[in-house]
Amino acid sequence: LTERRPSRSSSDPEKTTMAVELYNTTGSPPCTFVRVVAKKCGVELKLHNINLMAKEQLNPEFVKLNPQHTVPTINDNGFVLWESRAIGLYFVEKYAPDSQLYPKDVQKRATINRLIFFESGTFLPAQMAYFRPKWFKGQEPSVELKEAYDKALATAATLLGDKKFLCCDYVTLADIGLASSLGVAIEGSEYEGLDKFPQLKEYYKRFKAAMPEYEEVASEALRLIRDMVQRAKSGQPPHGVSK
Repeated sequence: LTERRPSRSSSDPEKTTMAVELYNTTGSPPCTFVRVVAKKCGVELKLHNINLMAKEQLNPEFVKLNPQHTVPTINDNGFVLWESRAIGLYFVEKYAPDSQLYPKDVQKRATINRLIFFESGTFLPAQMAYFRPKWFKGQEPSVELKEAYDKALATAATLLGDKKFLCCDYVTLADIGLASSLGVAIEGSEYEGLDKFPQLKEYYKRFKAAMPEYEEVASEALRLIRDMVQRAKSGQPPHGVSK
């Protein structure tokens, strides 16, 4: 599977003839983040889909490539990198250094970094901890997990405030990260607790309107998550999606 990037001028020092290889799990918010950033930056990807439920990430070849055996992982002509937000920053800085996704202003970058650390280090773990019992065991999460997730949602709503987007009046890397996770709750699992945070739902709509690349990538991922939710409800074994 290959996702193409627009052609570059012959004077572009970063022009390559090889696609960047992405080890991907469709349905994983971190993988969605990387693929959306790649599309926005014009990075052509060659996808290697990894089935985490089948433990394909433990194959010796992949472990040799990434000793932490996590997705997403990229191989850019011999340069191997994992951790989704590190990959997103790398794509912008190498392939689209003038992109507003990560503006050059030092203070804006610092703010985006802070927001990225929140959404990837606090928000996403709380969300995944909440949904895992529902997805993989068909069980209701504990009260403690729900409280932790609702607290993360409340913090996200506070950080957004009355702004159009998290940091600027345009989409940045921080928005792609948060929205990739929010989409799972809003469109994938239809989390009712989000009714307490209408501003996050409106924010997600604005993000989708401003970032059509997200819909191109996320539609299949969200369909797989909805299918997994239904399988869990009916007592069928899960397949294919994890962090």
